[in-house]
Amino acid sequence: MERRDRHGDQSGDQPGSQPGDKHSNPSGSGQTISVPTGFANDDGSADQRIRGASTPDELAEAVLQGRVMVAVVATADEIADDGSDKSSHMSVVSMVAADGRRGLLAFSGLDSLTAWNPEARPVPVTGVDAAKAALDDGCEALVLDVAGPEPKVLEEANLVRIAGVDPLDHASAVLTQILEVALDPGIATSIGVDVDRDSGRLRLTVPPERAQQISQVIPERVLALVPAGVELIPAE
Repeated sequence: MERRDRHGDQSGDQPGSQPGDKHSNPSGSGQTISVPTGFANDDGSADQRIRGASTPDELAEAVLQGRVMVAVVATADEIADDGSDKSSHMSVVSMVAADGRRGLLAFSGLDSLTAWNPEARPVPVTGVDAAKAALDDGCEALVLDVAGPEPKVLEEANLVRIAGVDPLDHASAVLTQILEVALDPGIATSIGVDVDRDSGRLRLTVPPERAQQISQVIPERVLALVPAGVELIPAE
């Protein structure tokens, strides 16, 4: 199954809280989620710990211990002459906020998924698996119950913790990708990104004449993952 993105405006801190038009992910690189075997008797009831969480820490703990549903929808690959789907595949869905952040959609229960899209197929997964899927797909958040009753957002730092991913290694990989996109290839390849576990920092070895430019492209996303900071060291 591929990823499918929805674009939307940003409302508060919720990526894509006002959904707009749907489109298929042309790259076909989205995260694949298989239907687990541990939920054969799941009746779709809402996970009340997730739904009742009132703080980021409560939400993170509820997702860590709980079950969510991801939405799987049919995406047309080929349209017949009469306008019907000639062939299609199943896609999980993420949302893109106005600021470019992307979050994987998940739901605390069948009722909240149906309120968003009654035609979507619900796939129950553990919160841990949902967090891993979001990170594997490059998402910065897990967007829960986007159509209500109370939308919630689990941010990237908590996704990393729930998924059991090393935060410094994850931040290093994210920053490396960002630098490759934001800078000329010659500059990006000249930067060394290292993890300093003793200090809890990332260390960037950079050309001295490019230090200011490089510092300006380090996003808040990375700094949120590395509270101790990112250190720039001039290359000799």
